[in-house]
Amino acid sequence: MRSDGRPAGAPLRVGVVGGGVSGLVVARELARAGAEVTVFEAAEQLGGRIAGTELAGRAVDVGAEAFATRGGHVRELLTELGIADDCVAPAPLGSWLVDGTDGSAAPLPPAGTLGIPAAPLSAATRRVLGLRGALRAAAEPLLPARVGRGSETIAELVHARSGPAVLEQLVRPVTLGVYSAPPERLPLGVLPGLEAEVRRTGSLHRAARALRGRTSAAGGAVATLRGGMSALVGALSRAVREAGGELRTGVRVTGLDTSRAAVGAGTGNGIGILGTVGDAAGSSELVRVDAVVLATPESAARAILGLPAVADAESTVEVVVLALDRAHPAVAPLVRAPRGTGALVNAAAGTPRITAKALTHISRKWPHATHRDTELVRLSYGRDGAAPATLGLPDDAVRELALRDASAILGVPLPDDAVQGLARRTWRMPTRGDRAPITPPAGVLLTGDWRSGAGFAAVIPAARRTARELLTAHGVCAHAAPPAPPRAAPHDPTPERHSA
Repeated sequence: MRSDGRPAGAPLRVGVVGGGVSGLVVARELARAGAEVTVFEAAEQLGGRIAGTELAGRAVDVGAEAFATRGGHVRELLTELGIADDCVAPAPLGSWLVDGTDGSAAPLPPAGTLGIPAAPLSAATRRVLGLRGALRAAAEPLLPARVGRGSETIAELVHARSGPAVLEQLVRPVTLGVYSAPPERLPLGVLPGLEAEVRRTGSLHRAARALRGRTSAAGGAVATLRGGMSALVGALSRAVREAGGELRTGVRVTGLDTSRAAVGAGTGNGIGILGTVGDAAGSSELVRVDAVVLATPESAARAILGLPAVADAESTVEVVVLALDRAHPAVAPLVRAPRGTGALVNAAAGTPRITAKALTHISRKWPHATHRDTELVRLSYGRDGAAPATLGLPDDAVRELALRDASAILGVPLPDDAVQGLARRTWRMPTRGDRAPITPPAGVLLTGDWRSGAGFAAVIPAARRTARELLTAHGVCAHAAPPAPPRAAPHDPTPERHSA
């Protein structure tokens, strides 16, 4: 009998709850190490917040549309999966910042991370911040290192070191567009390494540049996959199955039975995973395992563990994609990319003219998405603490609102008869707050973007660490064989900027 209660020679049995990228990465790592892994996903499809659909005869992402290239974590996984040569870098057009009240627009200055300007005195930065704000930002590296020390949120640190203009005109629209949350709700830990770099360099601006790695055009530090991000889900799913893992969709996990488990004590009979299959009524035991990984949203993890619900654990956002007829005379100006790859909307005080928080000009951002008949634009709705204005509206009303917002953001009037089609999808996104951390029972581990931070560049390495932690706890060596031979990979695109 092993120290974790398994008979000698018996494989480690693990249940992974959640079939998004986090859960699939964990499952792949565990299965490659020889564990018996079963993934349980409540939806009928795997992928979590990765989803594609067909619009005007084109495949489009209505969930996550890109990944950050910082750190190389995503590229490493894509290489192992053999799909690295499907990476596509965005066009080097930069993105814009649009005032949500009067519609005025300016190119977003080249920046370090979070929109912190890389060149505070450049013409692009002065245009957004004004001369006084730019001078204040330029003086930041000269401030004593103690300024801002003790800050707990992004807002506190940026205001103390870079001044109110950088916070309000650059950082706030970026965090709202990328994290769906204001900087007051984002702890410094949302950006791994930020505090350490500030201490090392003595400057927030130098730290932001170091984390970014380069100061290329704003909006250029992401990449996507040719054919859409669903290709990542497909490749991960295949890899899990090829390693011997089982993927079960349409299975909702409702709880865990740990009454007979004594992980690490040499006794016990594992953890029971309780749930329902399809439309079946009432929960039953689906399987009994040695360990469980909850790769679910925080609200689902709390429900499964029998913990009290938290009202603001997630917020709602809605993605709306418009397909526009390129042959229409009103659409023709969009080919010139009037707002680069897209724009972030600064929700300043006052009566908003623009409801959307961001727009991605898909056909201009991604060269592979260019089509002779269709121009695609994607809008995002919903900010932290406020439901999307589109929520619950019929498609006709959403189409009208999205057209109005796209016209204001792009500076090009777009009539209704230019629309070929509309796609929309609602998502629940994690929020940051002062909630007490969850302490799971023995044998249960937690992973997901609500713990690691948003974006694949944070989620993927966190999921791999979770798998290693579980394997180590059960005395199993991680898989050490070389990855599958990849096809030739292209030059690595620039690191991430933001989602516009």
